[in-house]
Amino acid sequence: MAASRNPPDPAATLTAQVAACLDAALPETALLWVGFSGGQDSVVLLDLVHRLLPGRIRAIHVRHGLSPNADAWADFCAAFCHARAIPLLIKKVEVAQGAKEGLEAAARKARYRAFQESGATVLALAHHQRDQAETLLLHLCRGTGVAGAAAMPEVRRMGNLTLLRPLLHSSAAALAAYARARSLSWVEDESNAEERHTRNFLRHRILPELTARFPALEATLARAAGHFAEAQTLLCERAAEDDAALAGRLSALPALSLPRQANWLRYRLQRQGWRAPETATLEEILRQLAHALAQANPRLEFELTEGCLRLWQGRLYMTPHPAPPQTEKCLWDTRTPCSWSGKRLRLEPCHGAGLNAALLAGKKPLILRPRQGGERLQTHPGGPHRTLKNLLREAGIPPWERPRLPLIYHEQTLIACPGIAIAANWQCPPDRPGWQLRWEEEAQNESKEPPHAGQSHECH
Repeated sequence: MAASRNPPDPAATLTAQVAACLDAALPETALLWVGFSGGQDSVVLLDLVHRLLPGRIRAIHVRHGLSPNADAWADFCAAFCHARAIPLLIKKVEVAQGAKEGLEAAARKARYRAFQESGATVLALAHHQRDQAETLLLHLCRGTGVAGAAAMPEVRRMGNLTLLRPLLHSSAAALAAYARARSLSWVEDESNAEERHTRNFLRHRILPELTARFPALEATLARAAGHFAEAQTLLCERAAEDDAALAGRLSALPALSLPRQANWLRYRLQRQGWRAPETATLEEILRQLAHALAQANPRLEFELTEGCLRLWQGRLYMTPHPAPPQTEKCLWDTRTPCSWSGKRLRLEPCHGAGLNAALLAGKKPLILRPRQGGERLQTHPGGPHRTLKNLLREAGIPPWERPRLPLIYHEQTLIACPGIAIAANWQCPPDRPGWQLRWEEEAQNESKEPPHAGQSHECH
C-alpha cells in the first residue's frame, strides 16, 4: 500500500520563498519596511515577515483619501500593527484628480513618492504571480518593448530605496491559503471591483477566460516576464558595451545597425531617468543624428517630454527643461544665497582662491545682471581685457547655458562670472581668506547630492 502524502503546508511554503528572497537581498542588519494597504496580500506579507524578522520591521500605510473608507482602512492597519508591536507610519498623500496619466497611475506615483520620503532604505511590497501576469498583459496591450514586457522585477533600485517583491513567484491561491491557515483578516478595497480601471478589467474579464483555456496561465505569463527580463539584461549589457566603445567618438554611431543604435539611445535616456519615446520618434532622432554627424560642424536639437537632446562639438547632451533666463538685474548682499535662473548663487569660504574676502567686507551689495553681449574681463594683472564670449567658449560652456549665467558687478564694473573667471583685481591672494562662488541647483544645496535637474549631461 502506497504511503499517503500530506498536502504542502501553505505557511511553510510561503515562508520559505520569502525567507529566500530576504536572505539574498536584505543586508544582514537592515531594517525592513513593508508597504501595508490592509488588503489580503499585504496582510499576508506583513504577518510573514513579522514572524521571520521580529523587531526588524516597520510598516507604512499610504492614505490616498480616494475612498470614503480611507479612515477605516488606516484604523484597521493601526490596530493590526499595534497587536503585533509593529511600528506603523501613516502617510497622507494628495492624488492629482484628472491627471493626464489617469487616476490609477497618479495614485501609484503618489504612493511611490511617499515610500521614497519615508526614510526607508529597503521596502517590501506584496505583488504576487497574478499581479505579474496582469502587468505583462497590460504592458503588451499598450505595445510595450522588452523592458515593459519584463513587468516587475523582484528587486529594484529607486534612488536610495531598494524595493523587494518577496511574493512575486507565489500564486494568489497560495496567499489565500496562508491567510486562511493563519485566520487573518483584512480590508476589501471596493475599487478593485470597478472594471472601468484597465487592470481590473483584465483581472475580472480577460484572465478568467484565458485561464479556463490555459489553466497554468498566471505561472506561464510570470515565467514569460522572467524571460523578457533576461533579454532586457542582455540588451542593457550590449548597450553599455556600445556606449563604452563610442566614448569620445560619437561619429562611429551610424556604423552600428539601427536596432543597436536604438538600443544604445534607450539606454542613455533611461540612465538619465527619461522615458524612451516610441520607436518611430527614436528612429527619427537617430536619422537626424546621423545627418548632423555627417556635417563639418554638427549641431542638433530635439525636444522630448523631459528636456532637449542636443548635439554640440561632437557630444550628445541631455538637458532637462531649465528655468527661463533672468532678464532683470538684482542686488545681492552676499550674506544669503540668491536665486538666479532657477539655480542658487552662494559664497563658500575658502583660502587663497575665489573672491578676495577683504574687498567684499563692508562693500555695498553686489549687482547681478544677465548677459547683454560685449562684456570683457581682465583675468590676469597687466593682461588684456578678454571678451566673456571667448572665455565661455574656452570653458566649454554650451551655447544654451550661456544666457542663464549670472554676471556679478560691483557698481558698474564686471568682477566675476561664477565658474568662469574673476577680474584680476578682485582675485584672492594666495595667503588670504577668500569666497568661492557657487552657482548650483536648488536640490544640491538641500540634499548635498550631485546636481541633476536643469543641468546638461553630456554623452561622449
